[in-house]
Amino acid sequence: MKSKFVSLVILLCFILLIGNNGIVLSLEPLDQARWLLEKGEVDKALALLEPLLDSFSEEELFQAVEIIYQIYLEKGENDRAIQALEKYVDRFPDTPSSYLFRYWIAKIEEDRGNFDKSLELLYQIANSYSLDAEDPYDLKIIVREDIAYYLQYHSKNYLEAIKVYQDLLSFYSDAGERAKVMMEIASCYEKLGKIEEAISYYHRVIKEAYDYSYGRWAELRIVYLQSEPTWVEASPEVLAQKLGEAFQSRDIEKIETLAKKGDFLMGVMFSEFDIDEFSRVKDYLSTYLSLSTTLQVGKLEKRNDDLVLKIDNWPDPDYNILYLLIGEGLYGWEWKGVFLSNTELEALQ
Repeated sequence: MKSKFVSLVILLCFILLIGNNGIVLSLEPLDQARWLLEKGEVDKALALLEPLLDSFSEEELFQAVEIIYQIYLEKGENDRAIQALEKYVDRFPDTPSSYLFRYWIAKIEEDRGNFDKSLELLYQIANSYSLDAEDPYDLKIIVREDIAYYLQYHSKNYLEAIKVYQDLLSFYSDAGERAKVMMEIASCYEKLGKIEEAISYYHRVIKEAYDYSYGRWAELRIVYLQSEPTWVEASPEVLAQKLGEAFQSRDIEKIETLAKKGDFLMGVMFSEFDIDEFSRVKDYLSTYLSLSTTLQVGKLEKRNDDLVLKIDNWPDPDYNILYLLIGEGLYGWEWKGVFLSNTELEALQ
């Protein structure tokens, strides 16, 4: 009897805590907002959260801003997302969370295609975030990685990119991370035409990297840079024609002369490429060329920043499609890799 009475009292108390809108009135606004979001009532949640943007509690403001930012980002209202982030940044400018929110603003500008604005914001973070300050989000490294990437691959400002990459080296003690950065420095020197400097960094990678893949890749880049580029053509169309003729005639020796020296890419569609030399794939090509009857060589197709020449009726029982990867390298247009596919994989695209 007593147990039923206690249960009834608890039920009545719970009912009294429920408002007309079904909101549990005893909850704090942040908890109420989360509860509403779970129910899919986004606008009601925003109505509770927006007043919290005037809060002087660092923790409360952080949580409110984080939720509001995510809501507006999902709604595609980027300006309002930025405005929410700026509320926290203006009130608590020197906290790690403030630098995190500035980074999020920079990424929004990147997504909108405002690369110069994004780069400017990233530089502001890098220059103002004290090296001695707490950095729970690893932003001092992440921001510099982004800056270097923009400079190298978007702005094509290789000298500035090298400076940032060299700065990054001081943050890394892990041999694998250092090797990755040194490979990027070497790549920048290649693009500047400073081959000896590039080779010097590749030698550093070979010496310092415990990770075999980076060391092997560096060795192959040195082979590439020190080879006479007899495989290069002035246009992708000429190279594609020569490759098509060589495959249709099943002339493996001719095929080999057209392959890029040094780092040659191999892989299966939707998987990462292995980086090695053409000799590793030569036996595979020879085997299936001898089994081929009517190879169908297609036209050049655009694939990301490269071109591919598609060969159908490839006699491998697992992969009936062969792609030849063609790209513009240091010396001109070159055949730089192969990847395998099949009808089933193609259907997944």
